Amino acid sequence: MWAALLLVTVAGCAGAESVGGSTGAAALRGFGVEVEQAVAPRVPSVHLRTCGSWGCHEQDVPLMVSGPMSALPCPTGAAPDTACSAVRLPGPGPGFGYAPVPPLTLDPVTVTVTTPDKAKFKINAEVRVTPVAVCDAAPCPSGTGTPQAKLQIAADGTVRQSG
Repeated sequence: MWAALLLVTVAGCAGAESVGGSTGAAALRGFGVEVEQAVAPRVPSVHLRTCGSWGCHEQDVPLMVSGPMSALPCPTGAAPDTACSAVRLPGPGPGFGYAPVPPLTLDPVTVTVTTPDKAKFKINAEVRVTPVAVCDAAPCPSGTGTPQAKLQIAADGTVRQSG
């Protein structure tokens, strides 16, 4: 459960709401990955190969299926109807994940997205991605910001940059 909560927290940094807005969390270099709801349960993970002027970075990215929010119980002594924190439970929604790419810059990169050989839903796509600068303050002061981008996997297996 902690891994799921951490993934929700980290994946939130790459959401559209963090571009130019404050999330209260430090932005990470990398890609938010979204999978359309129709195929999300059949895509538990993807493999990303990101290549730029700095070289290539490869990684497997676990994906979760988004579901409803739930309140976690408070420590002993709190009122019974008090919620101390919230967590997104797995459910019938879109899929999401986050792929940190430490060497990522604001220069365009080529991202190859594939699924494992035994995957129920096959993806083999290459997309040109131009990261954007994400800052806690809007707009980003010149020359600052953390490079991020959002990838969207469609129900037909295509991948595009979104956001």
